[in-house]
Amino acid sequence: MKHYTLVSKSALVICICFILLAVVNGFTGFINSSISLSGTIICIIGFGIAIFAITILENERQKRKTDKF
Repeated sequence: MKHYTLVSKSALVICICFILLAVVNGFTGFINSSISLSGTIICIIGFGIAIFAITILENERQKRKTDKF
């Protein structure tokens, strides 16, 4: 992919925004009041795992890029 770094950074920003929205919704119920605290925690863990995976993939891509040169 030509713009992989841009896409991965955009995905990181989106995941961080979703985590913040989940936290705000967990405390206030502003977005969806029917989501329980356990649902909020599951969302936060899921987006945290996504951030971790994106970071690992980006680091591996950077290693392969530097090993070629």
